Amino acid sequence: MDDTATAASDQLRDGQLQAERAIRRLHDEWFDASAAKDLDRSMAPIAPSIVSYEHSSPLQFDDIALIREECRRGFERAGDDFRWTVPDLNVVVAGDLAVTWGLNRMADRLPDGTEDVTWSRGTRVFQRSGGRWLMIHQHVSFPIDPTTGLAATELTP
Repeated sequence: MDDTATAASDQLRDGQLQAERAIRRLHDEWFDASAAKDLDRSMAPIAPSIVSYEHSSPLQFDDIALIREECRRGFERAGDDFRWTVPDLNVVVAGDLAVTWGLNRMADRLPDGTEDVTWSRGTRVFQRSGGRWLMIHQHVSFPIDPTTGLAATELTP
């Protein structure tokens, strides 16, 4: 490989690393906004044209106002010590698209002091536009218990 090709390859790799760091920062800010139950900050990284498959019905949310309402209801159900994280967040960036996935850990402190933890699966797709990363697709789900047909919310990794 000649010097020009090596420099271009290094520049591409550096750009991807910077983009990955930006996506990880976006998630950290999102986790903090969710813990604070700050609806405006929680909605900030979501594109107006989002298509989201949430834990609840309908099967597909494609209206930002409906997703905002779903988030608001979730914050109302959560206790004062709510925390959402993705401990093993995977990030892949290719140009102006990024895909993230991992197990969502939703934790809350119960009145007796014990921690209530629920795990689910999450995949998110982001697109960079105007220098900002916005989530254009999300799929969150619980596995199903094949014997009952019900969501298996008690599973842990």
